[in-house]
Amino acid sequence: VDVSNELMPEKPRVDKVGAPVEDVALTALATIVLASEHDETRRADGCAPGEDPATDPLSQARVLVRELRTHEAAAILQSSAMEGSPDAEFQAAMQLQLSCLGMALERLARHPGLSKSADSSSSAAGVSSAPEQLLGVYVPSSPSSARSTSSAASSGTQGAAGSTKRDTLDISFDLDDQGRRVEALLEFFPDGSASIEWSASELPVPLAYIQCLIQEVDLLGSIAPFIVTSGCLQQFSSNAADRLVRIVSQPPIPFVSGMEAVAQRFGFDLLETPWTGLCMVECAPEWAQVGDAVPSWRGVARPPPFQTGLRQVEVKTVVALGRPCGQNGELTTIFFSGKGDLKVPRSLLPNWLIRNLVTLMGKYIYQRAIEIVAKFDTSEHGKRLRRADASSFYSILNKRIAKFVEARPASRL
Repeated sequence: VDVSNELMPEKPRVDKVGAPVEDVALTALATIVLASEHDETRRADGCAPGEDPATDPLSQARVLVRELRTHEAAAILQSSAMEGSPDAEFQAAMQLQLSCLGMALERLARHPGLSKSADSSSSAAGVSSAPEQLLGVYVPSSPSSARSTSSAASSGTQGAAGSTKRDTLDISFDLDDQGRRVEALLEFFPDGSASIEWSASELPVPLAYIQCLIQEVDLLGSIAPFIVTSGCLQQFSSNAADRLVRIVSQPPIPFVSGMEAVAQRFGFDLLETPWTGLCMVECAPEWAQVGDAVPSWRGVARPPPFQTGLRQVEVKTVVALGRPCGQNGELTTIFFSGKGDLKVPRSLLPNWLIRNLVTLMGKYIYQRAIEIVAKFDTSEHGKRLRRADASSFYSILNKRIAKFVEARPASRL
């Protein structure tokens, strides 16, 4: 029978192993599409294309940094002998954060309020120890270890320091009629800098809300007095708390038209460490100038002054630690320690003025925070927190806080 070639089915083309060429091509195309989609998912998780967040140490580190757990990320890279990661920019960003965290925790460990509390928190469920050296940076793993290191370092200079009379000022005041108080200690130094350390226990504001009040820096004027403007100058990519912020204020200080502070801000989730809290750190940007270019910090040009005549406050180190407490984590205890150069002569800051300013600001901020929390769902802060999706900054922290509260032993409720 004469059958034409047109009526005969075409014989499939095969490759060397016998598979139809068309099937091989379709399989390859599907693999490329799936790999592309998988890479997009990884990039959403903070991972680079080709990294597996389930098994790759570098990928795991990226996710942890995005969740404010930089110390855990460093420990993973260190234990997997990946300190020499080819991603030099990522490693440099981690070391910068670790350096600021280490200095901040050393300072925080000397806080009078924190010194009174024992390190019993380290025995809580879920709390783990960590190495003191992370990627070559000293980061104290607990308040007690930080105090030990600080005592050893200062023992050689104690005699010289003891010969100078300290210029200190104690300030304590009630926030409400329920017994909630602020205990503060200010100190002024011969070089013109000043420090303040204060603590407030069991405030009726959940830590998740306090984190939102801090993070939304452009809304600071709705909480704090004397604020002219505040905002984020640069949002860096490592995580939502890694940002350059500016705050301009006009406190009623004689002969001072206003004050401006530009600071690098970081956030750290230390809930599963003996510090047992969320930590916010601010430090001064180290502006570097190359040739005639505008000085810059991490690729961001130094902003011009907000307006002429403002005193430029140099933030040296500011650290705040918030600990959830109460039966269901509905309360928060805060420890704050900060040091900076106010660029205001001590003669313009008599003790009575400082005491009145600190008391006024403390009570004002507390009352405004209570008012916002009372109607949080309808506030601008509440709208921004609700706008977040399941993988957002706030959602992750809320889950971490809830996990920490649930894991606490009954003795610490």
